[in-house]
Amino acid sequence: MNRLIIFLIPATAMFLLWLYWRLFYFFRDPIREIPEGRNIVAPADGTIVYANICEDGYAPMAIKKGKRIRLDEIAKTGLPQGKLCHVGIFMSFFDVHVNRIPIDGRFEFIKHHQSKNISMNGMGLRKYLRLGPLYKNACHIFENERKTTRINGEFPVYVVQIADAYVSNIQCFAKEGEMMKKGERFGKIMMGSQVDLIFPWRDGMEIMVKEWDHVKAGESIIATY
Repeated sequence: MNRLIIFLIPATAMFLLWLYWRLFYFFRDPIREIPEGRNIVAPADGTIVYANICEDGYAPMAIKKGKRIRLDEIAKTGLPQGKLCHVGIFMSFFDVHVNRIPIDGRFEFIKHHQSKNISMNGMGLRKYLRLGPLYKNACHIFENERKTTRINGEFPVYVVQIADAYVSNIQCFAKEGEMMKKGERFGKIMMGSQVDLIFPWRDGMEIMVKEWDHVKAGESIIATY
C-alpha cells in the first residue's frame, strides 16, 4: 500500500502539471508592447535559428544533402529578386504560440502547402543542449507542411508558418485583402513549430537579432529600416 502511495503521488502531480500545461499554459496569450517606429517585429515567440542576408536567392545553410536551400523552397512561392533577409524562429512547447503581424500592411495572399511532416525534435534537442548550428540536419525547414502569408506594406514581407510532426493545426485568422497593424494577432500553430520571415533588404536596414537570441512576437525588433 505504501509503495502504491509513493508511486501515485508523483504520478498524479505529473499528470496535473501536464494537464495545466496542455489546457491553460500552452494557450496563453500575453499582452505585448508593440514598438513604434520603422521596424519589423518578430512574428513568433522562440529562439532565433538563423538571421541571414541572402544575395542570390539561396540560404547559406547547407542542409539539403550538403547543398544550399533556395528561399523559394522555404516560402513555396515566388519571391522578389535581389538581396533578401531570412530569419527563422524555433518555437518550443513552452513558447507562446500566437503569431503576430511583423509590419503594417495588407494581406495579399495566404498559401497553404500540404506535406508529410518531419519531427523538429532534433532542433529542440540542440537548443536545450546548446549545440550549434541549430539548423543542422533540420530538413523540416523545406519539407514540412506550411502556410505562407505575404503582407504588402512599405515592402513585401513573407511569414512562413512551418508545422512540426505533432502539429494538428496551422491557424491563420486574417483574410486576403485585410489591412492589419504591426503586432496584431494573425494566427497560431498548435504544438512546437517554426516560423520564418523573408523580406527584401533595403539600404539603411539593420538586422537586430542573431542565432540563439530569444524573441517575443509583436514586441522584439527583428530589423530596423
